[in-house]
Amino acid sequence: ELERLQKAIQQLQQVKAHLQKDKYANLTVDILSTLVDDLCTDVCVDVHRSLKMGLICIPSSKNEYSTRIVDVPGYDIHGLVPEKVPKSEHFNCDHCGTKVGA
Repeated sequence: ELERLQKAIQQLQQVKAHLQKDKYANLTVDILSTLVDDLCTDVCVDVHRSLKMGLICIPSSKNEYSTRIVDVPGYDIHGLVPEKVPKSEHFNCDHCGTKVGA
């Protein structure tokens, strides 16, 4: 894998050196690079805005479970088994009076 990457870098450096010799090719590469950078920025901004506004949702197992609330005895709201808390770290809730582990 490392050899393949080094070969690809070497090829890119050769192409870069060739393009730097030709004024028109150099100008073309600069223009295309600017256009690609602008397009990438526009796409990233649009996707970020759409995600924040809730217009699109990326389906993934992590995203699917990140907003799910679990209501099963013995598990916390995230679906994880809660750690055992020593009795000295328990207190009563000010609102409902239920014992809660710190």
